[in-house]
Amino acid sequence: MPTVLDLITPVLLRIDADGDVQAADEPSAAWLEAQEIAGLAGPVEAWDRSLLRLCGVADPAALVGVDGPWRSLPLPGGEYLVIGGAWQSGETIAERVGLSSLQTKQAILNVLPAATAEAMAGRGLQPKAYRESTIVFVDAVQFSRLAGRVDPVSCIRQLDFYFSLFDQITGAFGVQKVTTIGDTYLAVAGVPQRRAAHAVDATLAALRLAQAVATRPGPVVDEWEWSFRIGLHSGPCISGVTGARRHVFDLWGDTVSVAAHVQRVGRADVVSVSGATAELIDAFFELSFDAMTVVRNAGEVAVFVVRGIRPELVDAETGLVNAAFRERYLAMFGDECPAAAGDVLLGAL
Repeated sequence: MPTVLDLITPVLLRIDADGDVQAADEPSAAWLEAQEIAGLAGPVEAWDRSLLRLCGVADPAALVGVDGPWRSLPLPGGEYLVIGGAWQSGETIAERVGLSSLQTKQAILNVLPAATAEAMAGRGLQPKAYRESTIVFVDAVQFSRLAGRVDPVSCIRQLDFYFSLFDQITGAFGVQKVTTIGDTYLAVAGVPQRRAAHAVDATLAALRLAQAVATRPGPVVDEWEWSFRIGLHSGPCISGVTGARRHVFDLWGDTVSVAAHVQRVGRADVVSVSGATAELIDAFFELSFDAMTVVRNAGEVAVFVVRGIRPELVDAETGLVNAAFRERYLAMFGDECPAAAGDVLLGAL
């Protein structure tokens, strides 16, 4: 939001010993000319009257050492420098305030989901519990080793390249980015917009992430081949916004912890899912059992590897979903499959 100083034009008037008024700088000259055109300053030969109208006094000496919008400083030779300010036009003020509001809204949308930002604007935001969601964790493999051996600026630029790519892909599938923590990328499907197909959408996005990383689309840093572990788990969670000054959208619940664990024990460059997620996506994807793992507060969790879309649901030429996949998706969830599922160029930079 602009400050008051942003909406005021500083005015500097030089008054000579004969009482003639001249602008001391170009902005002041433009402002005085505008006053003349508007008929507020009077004719050129009556500058004393314009000073009276502008400053409330005809003698600049009366403005020395006073408090108010206009003050004067005595100069050598009987001259004065009158200092003050004038409000910009109503149209200019409205335009700047409106632009600032748009920039503020865009800044909020950059860190919060659209639905959450709208709720905050209406002061109706409360933490929400979701019975169904799918959490997605993506973590760079051996990132600490890479960061310790290469130029840190180049390393972070490369990480930013991949995270920006992940933003593009997850957004296309309706999967909401939550945050990044170091070299870890966190996203969720089914929050804040509830979707029955949250697990399928998240898996489609995760497979496209793995595919994008496998093509090594970005510049190579120190000949290091980047790889990522991707882990998914489905279950209930709570979402909300914390912080008074810097708002942070976040998730809580055991579902988040289990998803993070599945990612940690998963294999590089493949999509690993928990048994809970596997049950929800089995009709669409080929799965193979990988291992059993123990998660604190959750007990034993089965981990599966997503091998890809089921053969009868995939287009043989593109490797993407076919009409049968879309028909099954619509029949099971009552909604259209995301268009991104058939976009060949998505993630292929």
